[in-house]
Amino acid sequence: MATVIFDFLHSVLGAHVGWGDQQVRLSLLLLLAFTTLALHPILRKSKRNPQGLPLPPGPKGVPVFGNLFQIAQGTQSGPWHLYNGWAKEYDSDLIYVEAMGQPVLVLNTLQAATDLMERRSPNYSDRLLPPALTMLKPGLGLTGMTYGPLWKANRRAFHQYYNKNVVQKYQPIIEHQTMAFLRRLNAKPKEFMEVTKYLFGSVIVQISYGLSDPVAYENLVDAAETIVRGFSEVLEPGRFWVDIFPILRYVPAWFPGAGWKRKLKGIEEVCKQVRQGTFDDAMERAKLGIQSDYPSVAGQLIEKLPPMDDPSYAYEESVARNATLVAYIAGADTTVSSAHGLYIALVNNPDVQRRAQEELDTVIGKCRLPKPSDIPRLPYIRAIVKELSRWFNVIPLGIPHICHDDDEYRGYFIPKGTMVMGNSWAIMHDAARFDDPLEFKPERYLKDGKPNPDALDPEAASFGYGRRICPGRHLSNESLTYMTASLLSVFNVVSAKDAGGNEIPARLQTGPGFIVTPMPFEIDIVPRSKEHVALLNEF
Repeated sequence: MATVIFDFLHSVLGAHVGWGDQQVRLSLLLLLAFTTLALHPILRKSKRNPQGLPLPPGPKGVPVFGNLFQIAQGTQSGPWHLYNGWAKEYDSDLIYVEAMGQPVLVLNTLQAATDLMERRSPNYSDRLLPPALTMLKPGLGLTGMTYGPLWKANRRAFHQYYNKNVVQKYQPIIEHQTMAFLRRLNAKPKEFMEVTKYLFGSVIVQISYGLSDPVAYENLVDAAETIVRGFSEVLEPGRFWVDIFPILRYVPAWFPGAGWKRKLKGIEEVCKQVRQGTFDDAMERAKLGIQSDYPSVAGQLIEKLPPMDDPSYAYEESVARNATLVAYIAGADTTVSSAHGLYIALVNNPDVQRRAQEELDTVIGKCRLPKPSDIPRLPYIRAIVKELSRWFNVIPLGIPHICHDDDEYRGYFIPKGTMVMGNSWAIMHDAARFDDPLEFKPERYLKDGKPNPDALDPEAASFGYGRRICPGRHLSNESLTYMTASLLSVFNVVSAKDAGGNEIPARLQTGPGFIVTPMPFEIDIVPRSKEHVALLNEF
């Protein structure tokens, strides 16, 4: 059929317009893409909803494109704000839209997110894999896997080394790297963003691969940032044309206008470099009997691999590579974004710093720095980190799930294949649950100086939902909480000043993408006293 159409177009366009084979092929490609796009929503609607149930509320779209343009306009200020606004406009926590035939359901309350992604998790644990994302596989490990036996095996392997109990064993690494961070911060306070990125990257690289070489740290931290930024772009609706016209995946990378494909190829190469090259290095060190300072996840997984002639070897090795890679990707950049948000929260809330330092001085004293074992005795410090997770959601809409089979909820029809997202930002800024939700108030998590059992833990929404909840959340919390305690033990975070002595505002402004990070900002980090700085030399 395609040959017949090509011959027809070639005869018409070649004779009357003078187009060559390459131009005719491109026109055929675009014609097929548009035809597929136009017919897709029509065919979908003809097969769905046999009971005639209404779809959830949402704004009306236009033919073919659906709500794409409305969503695109809202992306500039953050689509989570757009969906939350629609929820109020339609008086519904369920908002349904379509974009180029793709149905999307946004859940704007914890109740809705829990009902579907927790209580009906078998039907809502799969991932939507847009064409751009599939072109990166297997580089994204667990994140880019559909729900099934392979995902479960990878998740199990990951959980062995990053569950709440095991993470306690990584405290020596976290402590060592945090002390190094404090010294670097004291030497280069203006470079606090890079120094912070290096801290969390170093922690995860050492835990994952057992590397303690500073050059290796720097290279892998940069690679992680490239991967996470690429992943964030891939998940952003409409960012790549191939998600709208899947047939474009067959366009060669050298073709004019195919810069997106070259970009994806670059991200894929970085993924492969880490998944294969870095893991291969760990295997080589294991063969040579070279021990790292602390047991690494890669090293432990390698020890458990069956003999190479075992039929299951290739499968088990692939699982080991993925489990190591996921921790490296997930922890290296998202925790950094949270830490950058912490600086903004602290500089704009000096009373929070004061209360935290009073707690540190009372519990620990001024003659030593905190240790990881001190954290349970620092409820206000822990409340700061909880409030940070609520106030600044690094992944405001979570990673999209997909509805595996047609479903009904509250009398509404949810079609098979619907992209389902929990609006974590809306949930964590719900005025019905949180007083002054836009304000940074750690005390909301305390009651009489102790953890408040009635306060909604941000972990309920900030780390994902159901079986897809972020498995690295325990390590992230552990390292971020200790960083917060250590930072405020030694330093004050204050406003930077311009040449005229005026304070430079530090505002929480983020760029586009599913994973958000604060835009560059200025602050000053100054020692509390010479005595506090002197403590850095005692570790």
